Amino acid sequence: MERTDIAIVGGGLASARVVSAYREAGGRDTVALLSADSQPPYHRPPLSKRVLRGEAEPESAIVEPADYYAEHDVALRLGTHVRSLDLGARELELDDGERLGFERLVIATGASPRRLDVPGADLDGVYTLRTMDNARTIRQRAESAKAAVIVGTGFIGLETAASLRAVGVEVTLLGSDHALFGALGAPQFSQHLESVYRAQGVDVRLGESVEEFLGDGTLRAARLTGGDEAPADLAIVGIGVVPGTGWLEGSGIEVDEKSHGVTVDQRYATTADGVFAVGDVAAFYDPVFGRRRRIEHWSNANLQGQQLGRILAGSDEAYDAVSTFFTEIFGTSYKVFGDSTGADDLVLEGDFADGAAVLHYLSNGARVAALLTGQSEEREDELKQAIRERAPL
Repeated sequence: MERTDIAIVGGGLASARVVSAYREAGGRDTVALLSADSQPPYHRPPLSKRVLRGEAEPESAIVEPADYYAEHDVALRLGTHVRSLDLGARELELDDGERLGFERLVIATGASPRRLDVPGADLDGVYTLRTMDNARTIRQRAESAKAAVIVGTGFIGLETAASLRAVGVEVTLLGSDHALFGALGAPQFSQHLESVYRAQGVDVRLGESVEEFLGDGTLRAARLTGGDEAPADLAIVGIGVVPGTGWLEGSGIEVDEKSHGVTVDQRYATTADGVFAVGDVAAFYDPVFGRRRRIEHWSNANLQGQQLGRILAGSDEAYDAVSTFFTEIFGTSYKVFGDSTGADDLVLEGDFADGAAVLHYLSNGARVAALLTGQSEEREDELKQAIRERAPL
């Protein structure tokens, strides 16, 4: 049976950063990266934006070429599905029955898109967007599509709706919530987004979803919960994701009951010796906010992967950041700093319509988060520090 010193399960950005940071920090143990994907690890943000709009090729999102891993003595195993973990034997069981032994294990299996459980969800033309292959297929479909239905008003829904509209596809945007990006709890921002999307010709339907996708093998329309029928030869479902922990059932690895991610501390260690988790799948302790969190964003996977790589090589660092994430909609970038959970007041500085604004989230008068656009790097650093210090406005 083959063995490796460090086994990394998952083929996303966090895995790539673990590898590069570990080697750069002088780590010399053997490493095997096992990914179910067909491509080396890549950045996901471009898939719903530049790639979908045809401004970049899908392969441009790859973090490091396949040769990089061989050159750094890393066994990159693509198209490899891990079935289960035998913690006692320190072995992974693969779908083909092969077993791989390890000394240390990194869980970086990310998350998978939720499926919309309605009739017709398996029709040709109904997609989720998570992988490079998804992006390539949707982009090809968009070249001939006349109308699209987008289900969901979070990151994927808003970004794909904007990208498809930018390439001339008629778009119906559905949100079961009654506000765009309702998860941010920012009515001022939601109203701004709604006006932007409507001005771009997007048919925004709030409080609605799909009751049934219609078509004879191939999508032709969607029957909405409000009773209308929206023509569509393309549909994208973006209603959230599920952490990739199914393969850990029965292994003894603790999964957080609230976030459903793998429970880890500030140094990404699970309760099992020598087993770590990072990225979308990790429910980590955030000392800035004093609670456990699971964050599904590029910046988090990037930071945590780098930190864990150095930790595996002997560093004593630990997570201690003001979390950030970003999105880009119709050419405008928006960022969120901190944790808005439990905020009891919102104060808007500037105007989103003018391209420069900061929406401050307050809890008992102290700043805990900010939603912003059009700010300088210096101003952004000031906002992060104010959030870290819980400074009053």
